[in-house]
Amino acid sequence: MIYVYVNTSDYDLKKIDEALKKMQKLEKDFRFLVNDIRSIDYLREKGYKAVNLDSFEDVFNIVTHDDKLYYQT
Repeated sequence: MIYVYVNTSDYDLKKIDEALKKMQKLEKDFRFLVNDIRSIDYLREKGYKAVNLDSFEDVFNIVTHDDKLYYQT
């Protein structure tokens, strides 16, 4: 599985758009990891799946050694 973590705690949804542009060039099937509900709604409207995380440390509870992780700052 390929995950993209976007820190959206500041509600800057432009970060998601930047990550989408980059990921569409790199990978075909990926899931977003975000840290607020507003971002999940935003991604669903665009047709993407997302998981809400409380902190970056929670990423390590989801990602395994076979997964790829991209981090958008």
